[in-house]
Amino acid sequence: MKESRSVSGFTKLFPMLTLLLLACGLLGGGEADPGADLPPDATVPQGDGAPVLPDQVFTVDREFWHSGFRVLLGDGRFYAEEHEFTDEVRYFVTIAATFENQGGSDTYFDGSLALVTPGGAFPAMLNANHPTVPAGLSAPGEFRFEVGPDFDPETAALLVGRPDENRAQIPLGSQGGDLVDLAPSMPTVSGTISLQLIDLHFAGAELRADRPVSYSQVEAGKLALTLYFDAVNRKGGNWSIHAQDFALILPSGSLVAPDGADLGSLPGSDDGVTTTGLYVRFLIDAPPAGTFTLRFTPGSWLVGDDGVAEGAFEFTLE
Repeated sequence: MKESRSVSGFTKLFPMLTLLLLACGLLGGGEADPGADLPPDATVPQGDGAPVLPDQVFTVDREFWHSGFRVLLGDGRFYAEEHEFTDEVRYFVTIAATFENQGGSDTYFDGSLALVTPGGAFPAMLNANHPTVPAGLSAPGEFRFEVGPDFDPETAALLVGRPDENRAQIPLGSQGGDLVDLAPSMPTVSGTISLQLIDLHFAGAELRADRPVSYSQVEAGKLALTLYFDAVNRKGGNWSIHAQDFALILPSGSLVAPDGADLGSLPGSDDGVTTTGLYVRFLIDAPPAGTFTLRFTPGSWLVGDDGVAEGAFEFTLE
């Protein structure tokens, strides 16, 4: 009977002990999770009242061309880091990138970069990963920026280039402005300049905002027009043509000299020897439109007995 009374007494005390333990948080009631019913991207107070630091991933999935590189943008990340000792919080954005080297040397991308938002501009950090890329190949890397706490990828854009050169602009989100990727184009240009001793056969052209051969960018308001051709030399020996032998007459009637060329030497024979892969480049106004005339005046060593020392052909850009 004593044992029965003891159990009965504990039973009477159990509800009171349970209430006491719950009040102390010892039975798992504890403090409620403040973010249990909130969406995953909400700012949730921590135990000391500080907000949760942001860590947001977004996708860009766009590309641009600049200073001899084609750059493909992948995923971005907006996040914060808190200093271990000072509690200072800094905010960063990284954007994964694949760098395609379209020039002829092993080098890395070094174009001017900034993230622009309605609230300001944030230049790229110097410790970003811009790998050295072999000529004609690609390599992964990333861009890195320090930004403000209110950064929003939806309203931001990546700005590539200095104010005095052709600039690319790549929106990160739907409100980041218009896309300016500076993609090159291949206008249809064909024609022949024929003299007694030499023929130039033009069969291609390219318009670019950069010069991959020198990893440089063309000045704002201009484009680089490269004309590709083969030469047939009917004079025995080894001869040459030079950039200054060419001039481009613009639709306005003004004349511009070449910005660059790759011409090399021209071996020849009475039957004619063909040299391929030549080009001459000019800077023209953007956007280009109208009829252009390419003029060719070779050195005296390539002027025949007929005395004709100049040839030309016309082409149209739209």
